[in-house]
Amino acid sequence: MKNNSKLKIYLCDITYDTIIHVSDTIPINIGYVGSYIKHKFGDKVEIELFKYPHDILNKLKESPPDMIALSNYSWNSNLSEFIASIAKKNNPNVITVQGGTNFPYDEPSQKEFLIHRPSTDVYAILEGEKTCASVVQRMFDVKKDLKHFFDTAIDGCIFIKPETRNSKDVVAIKGRLLDRIKDLDEIPSPYLNGMLDKFFDGKLTPFMETNRGCPFTCAFCHTGDNYFHKLNKFSEKRVKDEIEYIGKKAGPLGITNLHLADVNFGMYPTDKKTCEFFLESKNKYKWPLTIIGTTGKNAKERVMEITGILGDMFAVNMAMQSLSETVLQNVARANIKLDHMDTINEHLIKAGRNTHGELIIPLPGETKKSFIDGLNIMLNSKVSVVCIYTLMMLNGTKFQEPAYKKKYEYETRFRIIPLNFGEYEGHKIFDYEEVGIQTKDMSFQDYLDSRAISLLVESLHNGRPFNEFFKYAQLYDIQPATMIETLHNNISEAPENIKKVLNDFIHETESELWESEEKLVNYYREEKNYQKLKRGEVGGNLIYKYKAHNIVKCGSSWVDFFEKQLFKAIRNKQPEMKSFLDIKSEISEIANFSKLKIHGLFDVDSDTNPIQANFKFNIVEWIDQGDGDSLKKYKFENEKKIFFEYTEDQITMREDYFKRYGTSINAISKIVTRVSGIEGQFRKIRSQDSNQLRSIYRKVGEGFATKYAISG
Repeated sequence: MKNNSKLKIYLCDITYDTIIHVSDTIPINIGYVGSYIKHKFGDKVEIELFKYPHDILNKLKESPPDMIALSNYSWNSNLSEFIASIAKKNNPNVITVQGGTNFPYDEPSQKEFLIHRPSTDVYAILEGEKTCASVVQRMFDVKKDLKHFFDTAIDGCIFIKPETRNSKDVVAIKGRLLDRIKDLDEIPSPYLNGMLDKFFDGKLTPFMETNRGCPFTCAFCHTGDNYFHKLNKFSEKRVKDEIEYIGKKAGPLGITNLHLADVNFGMYPTDKKTCEFFLESKNKYKWPLTIIGTTGKNAKERVMEITGILGDMFAVNMAMQSLSETVLQNVARANIKLDHMDTINEHLIKAGRNTHGELIIPLPGETKKSFIDGLNIMLNSKVSVVCIYTLMMLNGTKFQEPAYKKKYEYETRFRIIPLNFGEYEGHKIFDYEEVGIQTKDMSFQDYLDSRAISLLVESLHNGRPFNEFFKYAQLYDIQPATMIETLHNNISEAPENIKKVLNDFIHETESELWESEEKLVNYYREEKNYQKLKRGEVGGNLIYKYKAHNIVKCGSSWVDFFEKQLFKAIRNKQPEMKSFLDIKSEISEIANFSKLKIHGLFDVDSDTNPIQANFKFNIVEWIDQGDGDSLKKYKFENEKKIFFEYTEDQITMREDYFKRYGTSINAISKIVTRVSGIEGQFRKIRSQDSNQLRSIYRKVGEGFATKYAISG
């Protein structure tokens, strides 16, 4: 760095882009850091932000910076380290900084982490704005002689003394931890100051946060640390202005969704105003149409009330993780009470809203039986979506502590984080994660069985693609969990394409697991194996990949299989019945209805034109009336023609997703993770004597109506 020259700083939140943009959000994290540094140092610094690998790699050759700071998350850790190495290659005097959640809390582990990151000079710990500003200040302090950069500790940071890095006695120097920023408005908005404008390119999803912090202490989560317990907020005006700004930018680009960073949205009274701002923007700019986020872990009544303003734009998340009291004690988690969960679900279902539940396997103390028992409780509570995740042994959590692993006899393996790989500058780079696959309470086979059940829950239950079958089954006291178990147990009777999907899923689940990082990397660096990754044959999110297969490619086959298995289950349940002809006819009608509502769902080869069919029963009215009514009560006097149509908004969202993510099976798997309830993409319906479309799962009446004028 020359005297009196601007300090050139590159800030990077890099995503892999080999198949799709894996991290597809506007990089608000580095936007905050850049805005804070610019605010503090003004014209003394020149700052540029980067998201795409090739952009930063080209820039490093053309104009090497004085400092480069890179985000370090589990999904881009090795990629960031590689880019740091290229920065060093182009400018040996560059100061390289990493920061982010993928970092241990204890100092010995932090030191070990940095030893294996030779291209990273400094790690900025916890909140990044002040810590990165400390690094910048140090650079100005020693501008005449950068060799003194490492003489003393830097506030908020840790680094290895360069001269000791290759010695037997490696020395790590750690500065004092900086306090969190209480008034978040101290950080100028990177949206409002234009710093993020370049990322409104039609490819990325807007990313926002209205507050920081979490009062909970979950052992598997980064924010479970005491450091994050207090909630700090951005001002109401700041949030409103950002939403308005983003809406003006995103709407004309056809971007329809928003990713919300708040970890407990809806739990605080101020969130009500935020919801109102979102709704205003939706009405003005057609953004956002869907919001991806996490709701509060308690105060569910308030969560329901607040997020109810958004309707089906946003789903309430029952993040239970386990329903075993033993497990919850082991991970220091306090859950919502089960009776409260039932009450909330009942309320939300009546209001036509989605609810999400989460489970994680294998948590300490969880058995296959307790997992399935918990799953049954959640499914029978009528929660709309149950997401089941494999446990990730994240840096900075208790699960990376050797004593914790030993206590519960964890067996772990390594797998590529879905689609997180690429070839840059002639080097094959991979990011991978350590996952739990066995404990003293859950065998590996139990884990595989639980994964198979998880796939069926995700494919058949979540998003309600086959809701009418589950509803009809309950008339004969066959619960959702029992129905899924029946389908799983009789999978040998399924159509061949379904059997292939299930078999391929189990095979790939086993083959994606590696005993060590080295074995994983060495295998995929072989060209033939790397090409498998590029073709999408391996290395994706298996649950969502095979859900995409099940729903998009095998939807009609699943309807046929459901129809046969449900009829058989009812006949076995009530063998004393004299005739099953009416039941067979009713199930056949339901099957036809299900096929038409999901026709073309995320299938690029299917047109979006209206389709129609004659029905004997008013299935929608039957759905509206809740549980317990027989279908025969809703028989039409004469058959009626029902139209199944997409709305303009649905077609817009569909085009947006295909444009940004693509149409391959891996792209579709990404899309289904970005949609807040796939039933929002089911065709709307109207009868032959109506000129109004309505959602299948919305009651007609005050507080429940979702009506769309027919155009043309």
